[in-house]
Amino acid sequence: METGSEDGVVRLLGTAPVRAGRTRMPIQRLYHIHSRVMDGGFPNCSDIARELEVTRKTVQRDITYMRDTLRLPLDYDGSQHGYFYTDRVTNFPAFQVTVEDLASLFLARSALRSIRGTALAEKLRPVFAGMTHMLEGEVNFSWGDLDEAFSRKVVEVSGSDLKRFGKLADAVLNRRAVSFRYRKLDAETSELRKVEPYHLGEVDGCNYLIGHDIERNALRTFALPRMSALAVSAGRFERPQNFSGAEYLRRSFGIWTREGDETRHVVRIELSGYAARLVQERRWHPTQEVLPLNSKATRVEVRFEVGALEEVVRWVLSWGGKAKVLAPPELKAKVKAEITQMSAQ
Repeated sequence: METGSEDGVVRLLGTAPVRAGRTRMPIQRLYHIHSRVMDGGFPNCSDIARELEVTRKTVQRDITYMRDTLRLPLDYDGSQHGYFYTDRVTNFPAFQVTVEDLASLFLARSALRSIRGTALAEKLRPVFAGMTHMLEGEVNFSWGDLDEAFSRKVVEVSGSDLKRFGKLADAVLNRRAVSFRYRKLDAETSELRKVEPYHLGEVDGCNYLIGHDIERNALRTFALPRMSALAVSAGRFERPQNFSGAEYLRRSFGIWTREGDETRHVVRIELSGYAARLVQERRWHPTQEVLPLNSKATRVEVRFEVGALEEVVRWVLSWGGKAKVLAPPELKAKVKAEITQMSAQ
């Protein structure tokens, strides 16, 4: 097996051995066909199908792929009743995977770990395994090497939250109504809610459900940790075609929204020192703009558009004296009132 890397592309050459009790992967079949043709024995579909324990149609599809997609000079000799190469072939074409592809796979693998133990994870596991099986052992590093080199620091999710996430994910995908008891932040007791679940989103390490509250006839957002007694009904519903979870979340800085309030605020914050540098390195909001206020960009103005301001207040306070609210006036008043209250304690 050879491996190499150039211009941000990892080249996959050779094939991994077949594990006991496992069906050969497509890449292994292709290499087997290539080797048999290279031997000059004029193999045909029936021969190869018996050797690989697959159907003739499968072998025929593989041969068509080799000829039409990989551009191998593969042809059939009627007198020999088998396949041969019409031109010299020195190496089997390399399968190429960009470093961006590998990074995406690593992040997908990390995301799968974050929902481990849920029904959704079990459904996604074989899909992900199929995507990565050909890479395992084929590149010049392993998943273990990636785990040593990279990590993601995320807020740990409790086992009960994972189970809720799995049940809700299944309900969202299958469009089944749910019921649960929910305790709001300012409430002492929980109350029964019946919801048509539209979307699951993760914000600042916490999972949230966005859905249509049936009794209130309005969209509501629910934090999974504050749910209990979750039940999925057999009844199905139709999600509005114009609903977009991503667009819904764009309305807020984090997760807070005021239902029915279409007010939009253009937030303008001046940041200096380390805060100015950090805000240029991260994207805090989809509408974010960063404007330098001096030549070295040690003072910048960050702008974004949101509805509710509560979470923006918390964000501004996190910068301490490095932040100055320029607009809107409502935000400036909220930050001032919060500082006053903190100082009085």
